Amino acid sequence: MKKLRIGVVFGGRSGEHEVSVRSARAVIEALDPRKYDVVPIAITKEGKWLSPAEAA
Repeated sequence: MKKLRIGVVFGGRSGEHEVSVRSARAVIEALDPRKYDVVPIAITKEGKWLSPAEAA
């Protein structure tokens, strides 16, 4: 079966940055790796978007 690729965007410039990071981690851990290829996409507190390699 082919896996579905899912992007998880998290972080950002808001005061909820850390909450977003923790929530993203929980979502990523809950996804079945046999079914989903997860691509983490982080946004720093300064607003810089990070590549999946930098976000991991």
